[in-house]
Amino acid sequence: MRPLHSVGSVRGIRGRLKRLIARIQQLEPRVLEDTVFWGWLALLAFGVLTFGAVEPWSLAMFQIGACVVFLWWVVVGMRSGKLRVAFPGIFVPGLAFFGLIAFQIFANVTAYRFASESTLSVYFTYGIGIFLGAQLLNSERRFQSFAIAASGFGFVIACLAILQAVTSPGEIYWTVVPTFGDGVFGPYVNHSHYAGLMELLIPFPFVLGQSRNLPQGFRHIAFIAGTVMLGSVFMSGSRGGIVAVVVELCLMYVFIFRRSEERNGHRAFRWMNLWAALGALALVILLGGQEMFMRISTLKDPYGQTVGATRIAIAKDCLVMFGRHPLFGWGAGTFQDTYPAFRSFSTNLVVNAAHNDYLQLLVEFGLAGFAICVLFLACAYHRLPKLLANWKDSWPHAASLAAALGAAGILVHSLADFNLQVPGNAAIFYVMCMVSSLSPPEPDVVLAHDRL
Repeated sequence: MRPLHSVGSVRGIRGRLKRLIARIQQLEPRVLEDTVFWGWLALLAFGVLTFGAVEPWSLAMFQIGACVVFLWWVVVGMRSGKLRVAFPGIFVPGLAFFGLIAFQIFANVTAYRFASESTLSVYFTYGIGIFLGAQLLNSERRFQSFAIAASGFGFVIACLAILQAVTSPGEIYWTVVPTFGDGVFGPYVNHSHYAGLMELLIPFPFVLGQSRNLPQGFRHIAFIAGTVMLGSVFMSGSRGGIVAVVVELCLMYVFIFRRSEERNGHRAFRWMNLWAALGALALVILLGGQEMFMRISTLKDPYGQTVGATRIAIAKDCLVMFGRHPLFGWGAGTFQDTYPAFRSFSTNLVVNAAHNDYLQLLVEFGLAGFAICVLFLACAYHRLPKLLANWKDSWPHAASLAAALGAAGILVHSLADFNLQVPGNAAIFYVMCMVSSLSPPEPDVVLAHDRL
């Protein structure tokens, strides 16, 4: 027989659950929808904070969390009677890419079925993130929250990374000492992956600081946040990250300042950006150290180093692999297992990525996958002219423009690294592409200035 105290505890748990469900049912639909929205953002943050979701346990929790948030969205939508599905055009190449991986598996095109099946589950998680974002970013208030959350999260992570680098270099969260790693910085084992995260988030504070969506005082705060984030990239010592953020800053200058029609504001913002650059430089000089400047000095001859020469050899090997299976590739997620047969140099290390996302895309997915990705990027950037025309006075346009600039930074960095093989960064990248492609919703009744 079951002990009486056990029966009582079970009844007590059931009673608490019933009371919790009753309280949830009393909440307004808008409040419940907000819980889904913030749960979605928390999921993206979780992928970053758990070392980029590269560990098996962190990736598993990231995937489970995506399913939980999706199911909660379904429950909330059914309860409110507003379970409507938005289908932006960027979903088409996304579904085509998902179908390509499924074809590789079921047609036995892949060289390693298990690796492709695992990769399919990861891309399914990315798809959930994109899908939820397209459904939840349905109001000006949500776009505002998304842009401010991206700026705030980037600033907090940058402060954490700087403090960690100064007080406990080589450790993550002051306790974790990675067995393998190329320059620990922030929550990442590899400083280049930290730089990739900053590339995705840096445009948000700078775009908001130059728009009229924020009051003047908040614009200065945004510039301070952007300055700290920019300085942290230089402190990380990631050469690809430094080049990528410089490209982003150049794009912001070309697309924002040169197209500005308000000359007085143009000069004011130019000075604000100058002070931001000087502040970032001062931060780097104060905290960066000699090692960071040595890393930057290698930009003049990036392939003169042993690591650079090895990456050139990997790139040549990838072209040979692509020539063997040019149409559909070797299979999703199979690079680490198939590359050793084509490696042209000796090493006792595992080469887990091509250090060039474009070449790895060709190797694993062939021309079919490359064409789908080109279509995906075309869908992501097809609204860029409209974003450039309306970003100053519209939260949706400002957030979409910042997302487009952030994704551009990763596209530059991918020429020399593999940020898109890190689930935490890849999930945010695909979300940024989705955000840049969204059409603006109907304006909210209450203005953003009044809410702030």
